[in-house]
Amino acid sequence: MRVLVAHASPHGSTASIARRIGARIGRGGAVADVRAAEGVGPLVGYDAVVIGSAIHGGAWLPAAAALAARCAIELPGRPLWLFSVSSVGDTSSVFGPRITQRMRRLRREPKQVTAWRAALPVVGHRNFAGVVQPTDWGRVGDLFIRLLRGRYGDHRDWADVDAWADGIAAAAHAGAADAAMVSAPPVNR
Repeated sequence: MRVLVAHASPHGSTASIARRIGARIGRGGAVADVRAAEGVGPLVGYDAVVIGSAIHGGAWLPAAAALAARCAIELPGRPLWLFSVSSVGDTSSVFGPRITQRMRRLRREPKQVTAWRAALPVVGHRNFAGVVQPTDWGRVGDLFIRLLRGRYGDHRDWADVDAWADGIAAAAHAGAADAAMVSAPPVNR
């Protein structure tokens, strides 16, 4: 089983999550190929794909979005997992508990992800919080962080990343076993 783990990561936080996911998938017995989305060549030979993107302005970055669109053409029917990295993940956040709870309720899935769910075999989508530094957001972002009492720093929940990646590894392993059963020659009795 060969799995592509691609990322669009302007500051490195999403890339480090992708590397961690790739390592966990590799521990599960699959071969994980971790690459920047803009550097991915032909998709031939991959049995499954994981794509992650930083979220800017509520949307995926263009390189990751373009790669997901290519999956529909180059790997029809292959399983696809998606992850988004922003200030508020499913289990951790830049902000305190009350603000985080409210932001999670108001958060909308990126429009691209919603569209891909309808057009591609998306198995799952996960939100992770990333690393936020003062230089990442500029003056308006800094004001936003301060007003909402957010904290700069590393907000990645590695246990959550590991658990999600282990689920992908298990599904990929099960998919490989299912494919082997389908392609196995009949038993003569």
